[in-house]
Amino acid sequence: MESTDQERIEFGIFAYIHDSRQTYGLRAQDYLRYRRFCAHRLRNVRGAVKLSQGTSTTFRKKEVSADMVSRPEHLEILLLQAERAWAFAMDLRELYSRTEEPRQRYHLIRRLRAALKAGGQLAAAAAGCGNCDERTLLEAHAYKLQMQSQLHFELEEWTSALDCAVLSRVISEQLALTGSSRHYALAHSMIEALDPIVRLAAYRARMAGAQQSQPTELAALWHSTMMLNDAARVGKAITGYSGITAALDAFAAGANSGASGDAQVLAYANCLSWRGGVVSYASQELAVLTKDAQEALQKATTDDDGALDEAETAFGRVKKAARRCHSEAVATSAKIHSTASETLESAYLAIQLYSTCALQSIAIAKHVGQAKAAATKLGITLEATDNSAFLGHAQAWILDSEAGEKRGGSTISKRKGQKGGITDSLTEAARVVVLYDVIRKSLNNLKASVSEILERVSPATSRAIHGHQIIEEVAAAEAYYSCVRGYYSAALHASPAHNKHLDSLALLDLTLTETIPRALALASTASKLAVPRPEGQAVDDLWRRTVTVTIDDIAAVERGIKRAIPVVGRLCATTTSANPAAAQGKAGTGDWVSDPSGRPVMVVNELAASASKPLPGGPPQYAPKLVDLTAMEFAAVPVKPLFYDLVASSIDFDIGLINQRSGKSSAAGTGGNSKLGSLIGSLWGSR
Repeated sequence: MESTDQERIEFGIFAYIHDSRQTYGLRAQDYLRYRRFCAHRLRNVRGAVKLSQGTSTTFRKKEVSADMVSRPEHLEILLLQAERAWAFAMDLRELYSRTEEPRQRYHLIRRLRAALKAGGQLAAAAAGCGNCDERTLLEAHAYKLQMQSQLHFELEEWTSALDCAVLSRVISEQLALTGSSRHYALAHSMIEALDPIVRLAAYRARMAGAQQSQPTELAALWHSTMMLNDAARVGKAITGYSGITAALDAFAAGANSGASGDAQVLAYANCLSWRGGVVSYASQELAVLTKDAQEALQKATTDDDGALDEAETAFGRVKKAARRCHSEAVATSAKIHSTASETLESAYLAIQLYSTCALQSIAIAKHVGQAKAAATKLGITLEATDNSAFLGHAQAWILDSEAGEKRGGSTISKRKGQKGGITDSLTEAARVVVLYDVIRKSLNNLKASVSEILERVSPATSRAIHGHQIIEEVAAAEAYYSCVRGYYSAALHASPAHNKHLDSLALLDLTLTETIPRALALASTASKLAVPRPEGQAVDDLWRRTVTVTIDDIAAVERGIKRAIPVVGRLCATTTSANPAAAQGKAGTGDWVSDPSGRPVMVVNELAASASKPLPGGPPQYAPKLVDLTAMEFAAVPVKPLFYDLVASSIDFDIGLINQRSGKSSAAGTGGNSKLGSLIGSLWGSR
């Protein structure tokens, strides 16, 4: 169906070239087959738009001009003409490489001139018709510049070849940043086709660093130093240079305007800056969602759950969009083989990792805020210092427990069920422990998700975002919150409602001797790998507050536990749950309660361990080891050796009674019941 003047013509030149070349011969480097396809397809398309150039006996040449272009087939005719001539030139190049016959090279150059002529007509038609979209126009210019760079390369005009190849790369890179995953892969496949020209032309043009640098670096350096600063020279080498740059600038400005109307909607320029690295991707929609999520998180604070909920929803949309883009990139990579496709897959995986870390950081921040509020409701004094803000003074809840014990057990029954009474406080104390359990579970899930994503990310992308250190930081944070959880769990056991101070003392001792050293080791390992995190990045700032743990944070927990242990030791002597230990201490077995340095080691209670599950009011899980058998000393007593043969003669065995009980009779001729006869009979077993 023909397009009207108001309809825009959209013709994917890069996609058409890639699909045609890969389908009809170039996958096996069969240029003859591809040339035949172009000729056959060109004849059919000309017949469809009634531009056939005569019959089998007559020929009437019909050119496609800009005023004739009203449908994509008109552009397809010009593209097929250029591709047919280019395929013939590449076939002649292979033949010339084997024979080195000069006339084949001259024919090769003529065919490249024909391809350049058709490519120039394609770019002029797309620019002059007035109803082609901007992407089609820029793809036509990039294709024409590619044909021109190959012609200059064959003519050994190295500077002109570099100018055309670099400008074609610049156009393709801009097209790659403002499209889908397929557009990104197609544009980079055209860029990779120009890499040999850029590398060899830069070397022949005596460009500094041409042998060591990559084509991308060479092209960027040439564009910034030789083209932008000398537009007059480039304008002579490239026909219509000013029009190409104007179209490129207009396309970039239109892309930066964005769908939301914000002039800076692509502030990331389709690049994600995270953990000191930069990840480039090709989805404008994803760039908009990422920017919105960053702004929502920037406005949120750790005490504002509503704002955090909005940021959490925004990052959920980012994660969903990144998954969809990754699926599209995988499907595109299966059809368009290029290194850029694999890089794009890793980029979308990195954005998934970014959104996952942001979501878990928001969840942890919300749980920490709730735990802080619950601890404040209990009357615990808090210190406002980074991650240890919720620790407070270790003796606050212990002093409350002592006061409750002094008031007597009837206090619980009197205030039970009353609003704001001990029942509410007990609920809040248990809630604090549960919240830190949820935090540990979130960190464990985060570690599993990070490991799963990093297995699929390319090493280059992982190094850019320091992915290997994320797991180290999460492990250190999990150990740190385990320390905090142990502290509040001990507080819960020492409360007047539970009255299990031995369990509380065991929890504090376990946290101090096992969990804190492990957390210190993990935090020390994570701190050795410094990750640059610029200020102002919302996700990095939140990660620093909730997940990144320092040695000072763990030391603050350690100081709080050390202050709590002697007070819990005094509670063990004053409460009914520790009366046996206290009585033994008063009896003179060692006053370890008043002197915490001499307290016994806590061991697992065998009565509690034998139960399938702990029962309410049952024995405590840990008990003090009041008797230490290893401290007993034994004195050696010297004696002479004792031998059985010396003692056997003095033993008088009643052989008759033994035989009677065993059912045996005395042997004949052995002397009846004599000792000797009995002994001989027993040896031969006579009856």
